[in-house]
Amino acid sequence: MKPFRTPKLMILVLLAVIVLSGCHMPYRARVEVQITNFSEGQSVVLGEETRIISIADTSQGVRSIQLFINGSLQHAATPPEGNPLIYTADQPWTPEQEGLAQVAVIVLDAKGNLSDPFNINLQVVPSISQTDKTATPEPTSTPEGLPQTQTAQAGCLNDATFIQDITIPANAFLSPNTNFTKIWRVNNSGTCDWAGYHIVHISGELFGANPTQALPSVSADKDANISIDMVSPSTPGTYTSAWKIKSPDGTLFGPELTLLIVVPEPTDIPVPTPTRTPKPTKTPTPTRTQTLTPTKSFTATPTRTATIPPLSVEQVDQQIAIEANSSGNLTVNCPAGALVTSGGFAAQSGLRVWHSMKDGNGWRVYATNKLDEPQNLTVFATCLSNSGGTVSQEVFQANAEPETITHLSAACPANSLVTGGGFVIGTNNSIQLYNTSKNKNGWQIYIDNTSDSTPLINVYAICLEGVSGSTTSYQNTSGTIAPSGVTVLSQICPDTAYVTGGGFVINRGALVYSTFKFQNGWINAARNLTGEEKLFYTSAICYSP
Repeated sequence: MKPFRTPKLMILVLLAVIVLSGCHMPYRARVEVQITNFSEGQSVVLGEETRIISIADTSQGVRSIQLFINGSLQHAATPPEGNPLIYTADQPWTPEQEGLAQVAVIVLDAKGNLSDPFNINLQVVPSISQTDKTATPEPTSTPEGLPQTQTAQAGCLNDATFIQDITIPANAFLSPNTNFTKIWRVNNSGTCDWAGYHIVHISGELFGANPTQALPSVSADKDANISIDMVSPSTPGTYTSAWKIKSPDGTLFGPELTLLIVVPEPTDIPVPTPTRTPKPTKTPTPTRTQTLTPTKSFTATPTRTATIPPLSVEQVDQQIAIEANSSGNLTVNCPAGALVTSGGFAAQSGLRVWHSMKDGNGWRVYATNKLDEPQNLTVFATCLSNSGGTVSQEVFQANAEPETITHLSAACPANSLVTGGGFVIGTNNSIQLYNTSKNKNGWQIYIDNTSDSTPLINVYAICLEGVSGSTTSYQNTSGTIAPSGVTVLSQICPDTAYVTGGGFVINRGALVYSTFKFQNGWINAARNLTGEEKLFYTSAICYSP
């Protein structure tokens, strides 16, 4: 098989992809929007100003985001400059009538295309005390045994649980002086309703934000998106920031909500922050694998009961600097009790990644630095918890054919499920990897050898055994990379599935320099090394129990 060998074959492959995926020409512009700081059924207070925060994601640029309340236009937000592909709007609304309110946002792009409306229903109540909740415990006579603080709400308990990063994952690369919105999703896991609560800065950088910011009203046992508008520093470096929730009596509680970003040197081609903010999924995160919730009873001291740990997927990562004109490697291990199902990397300009595979219960990556100064390599391991299964790695190796394309595939054993894959292609610059993806119940790679040598090439399949269900590859087939340009593509798993790995297909002459788990999906970043447009597809491997 020699995909993308000639312009004629390129056209045939593209036509085949269109037919198989059910796509139709012409290309349809991407125009999407979602509300990020409220979820369905949350309460807002009558007469108090409420902020509706939404994020638009377009392929043609954002002209405006329109806010509708019960079908009437309430506010239109426009970017301060130009038509950015991604734009965050913070729009005010003061509820004037009790009852159910339908809130909708629509984005209009620079070409006049409208998105489908994103709708949620919010309950307008006279006060926070009117929100849905059950009985709270009577006040205790002594503070002993309370893991968190109590507030003026009789006998209630303040607590919070981190769920996931909605935007700006750890180690995200941001250009200097870039406006961005950091959003954490948390659960009000205490018994106090949050009214008059704030998020406050406790350490690290402020990134141009106010150190104290009001939170929306959140009932007990409800989720909330906490968002802060920030600006990246002008000086290259690695920066952190930590925040906590503060109750009206001034007590800090809950987990630290952290942010870690990298502002690269001007000579770097950074790993971009993901260009999409996918709709939040139901994927549990490791921070919630043992949620303690007070028993709703009239006892003196709240009783907390451990829940059965649910299935979850997390990503761990570490970074090393590879010295000039040398090679380096790093293995990142999954936590105890979790299983490695795949992994990935983020490589700065000048690094050739030639080895990416399972190593014990972690993921190992080798890279060679071709530049005269150190370059950073970040290694990611994707880890599955509470599956009840085991993981093995299958390998197939063969010599690359000279001056042609070689296809290798490794199959998982019967009664197991492929969750991801890896490769070893060597340090020879004449060997280029342009396809690493799921192939039936196994993993495949395609490499292009432009030399007359025959180096040994390995492909690896990561196989999950002792579980039921299936794994499916979902692929984004609409990507292109402009001449000498950079493109970032993501593919998200369905709400009922869990991402375990991912891959890509790319034209020869383009290079994927970043591939890793993002929320409940997979994201790849690639640069085009030629003067011609290149195709670029991203796939996510999704496990359905």
